[in-house]
Amino acid sequence: MAKHRGILTVVVLLILFTLIYWIVVYRILHKPDIPSEPNIFALVEPNVRVRILNTADNIHLQALSDWLIKDGTQGADTSLPANSQLTISLSPKNKLVLETESLADKLVADSLRLHSAVSGGELLIQNVPFGVGWWWEGKEDRVYEGELLVFPGDKQRIDVVVRLPLEAYLCGVVPYEIGADAPKEALKAQAIAARSEALMALRSGLYKGTHYDLTSDVECQVFAGNSKRTAQSDSAVYDTRGLSLFCEDEPIHAYYASNCGGHSEIIENVWPDRPRPATYTQGNFDSETIFSIDLSSEKLIYRWLMSSPDVYCNPEYYKALPSWSRENFRWKKEFTTASLSMQIAKHKDIGMVQEIKVLKRGVSGRISAIRFIGDSGYLDVNSELAIRQIWRPPLRSSCFFVDEQGGLFTILGAGWGHGVGMCQSGAIAQAHQGEAYDEILAHYYRDSQLKLLY
Repeated sequence: MAKHRGILTVVVLLILFTLIYWIVVYRILHKPDIPSEPNIFALVEPNVRVRILNTADNIHLQALSDWLIKDGTQGADTSLPANSQLTISLSPKNKLVLETESLADKLVADSLRLHSAVSGGELLIQNVPFGVGWWWEGKEDRVYEGELLVFPGDKQRIDVVVRLPLEAYLCGVVPYEIGADAPKEALKAQAIAARSEALMALRSGLYKGTHYDLTSDVECQVFAGNSKRTAQSDSAVYDTRGLSLFCEDEPIHAYYASNCGGHSEIIENVWPDRPRPATYTQGNFDSETIFSIDLSSEKLIYRWLMSSPDVYCNPEYYKALPSWSRENFRWKKEFTTASLSMQIAKHKDIGMVQEIKVLKRGVSGRISAIRFIGDSGYLDVNSELAIRQIWRPPLRSSCFFVDEQGGLFTILGAGWGHGVGMCQSGAIAQAHQGEAYDEILAHYYRDSQLKLLY
């Protein structure tokens, strides 16, 4: 009898194990197709897709070396000899139309892929817009390497995307963001900040679109290809290869701006919906002696704007600062009542502007909420960037004081940019003072650590 019970027990266990096995197999085979977040922080350098153009309905290019072109992902490559001139436009049916002397017929396609036939081959694109909507807006010819992807975009415009390794991308960011002539340690600090920002943007999808991961202008990071690269700016990227900023063992967005005006801003007053690591919880006086002052009151901000504090981004104390920095530490703009009222009317018709009332300032004096009061209504603007952009041309920063006398609004301002994170002007000044890149980064990203990712 005991023998039969033992056999029965074995049989039951076998049935139970078999049942469990097939349940596990079924769940694996029928697992929902949920895309997982890509492991951006693996020990491998990622590729990035950067949208470099989206405002033109036709583009003109020149292959500076031998290139290859393909109709989307189909078919064989077609050769484009060095110095080939290309034009890409859109048909009425929103198809891409490529014309070049080396092709007997026009190439009509839903998308195009161009890549160099030689290592490091370059391609020139004419009249690439930059600074769209800002006072420095313009166009220039730019040279790119990598893989060029072209798609029909919205509103009869063409989307042009460059795909290339992250470090090659950074070589096209650093000299444009901080200047190729910046001292080496400032270039290194910029490279690490830009790398950290790019990696976090890839991870969060903050700037992601249908065909791209990042954009190439100031809303993301300025990427302009190879035109301003130098041996020193490239070296700053490669000497810091794979280094990124972390805070409390988590990777961070390493924000930066041109000139903080003397005091940095906390992140919640600029981007209240973004992560708030410890490094961004306090704004600081941008000097060798670190302390924080609260510039949120109207009386104190006026005194601050009229003063010349001993801070790294003040050209009176640090003579080696570049011209783009010297012009933006303190600035003044004037608007007549009529011209300002016309600008406000593009957003809301409130009649003639009578008063500008500041509703909220951050610790750096930057305004995050403001009210324009007219003779027939008012308009509230509740974003640091939107406040700057409501003026034409947009203001350099929202750290300003408004004085109105006799129908003339005078704007006294400080700095260029949002003021969160690293002050690029201050980084340059510190590098000239002999500070190393890690010391510069520790000054602006407090409680942060450097980690080698690949």
